[in-house]
Amino acid sequence: MRVHTYVIVVDSGAAPNYGKPCTTLAVCKPRIRKKANVGELVLAFAGAKVNPHEPHTVVWAGVVTEKLTFAEYWNDPRFATKKPDRSPTPDNFYRPTKDGGLLWVENPVHFPEQAAHDINGQYVLAFKPAWRFGANGPSLPASFGLRMTHGRRGERVMDLTDAEWRRLETWFNQQANATTPQSKSSSKCQPTRRPKGLPKAATRQLC
Repeated sequence: MRVHTYVIVVDSGAAPNYGKPCTTLAVCKPRIRKKANVGELVLAFAGAKVNPHEPHTVVWAGVVTEKLTFAEYWNDPRFATKKPDRSPTPDNFYRPTKDGGLLWVENPVHFPEQAAHDINGQYVLAFKPAWRFGANGPSLPASFGLRMTHGRRGERVMDLTDAEWRRLETWFNQQANATTPQSKSSSKCQPTRRPKGLPKAATRQLC
């Protein structure tokens, strides 16, 4: 099992996007979106602004189950609820054009000038199973050998044996604050709507 770890600066619900049918990473972290393949794990530790007290807190983790282009992501009806008109924290806001390009769609998460950074990642990652622990999640034991220096930016790639991965997966599932691993897509997902009067600049996310 290959593991991609990074320090998450902001956990606002857009990168990653935790909405149904599954957790996705479509904006920010372009290097991880390029490199991570199906069957590999992405794991995010809390940055200093997310959790200033515990540098080894696991905010979220997920196994890549699909790697889509932006066009595939936009056109896939499963992910329509992650578009700006149906989510307060969307990540599906790059619409394919007839000439093969991508058009930024107005949204409350990223400005147009962040488009080049997002699109440079080339792909959108979908995760199942995925675990969301949040800012006050569990501290990853040092015995897993995956910890990162507090405040470090960038990414790190390591490999786990099958036995090590099974132990880590068991640890994820045992944490009291973990969400239920997302093992099946939901066809009954109800779209969420942006609250009226929400200032567009209020939730702009910085990678």
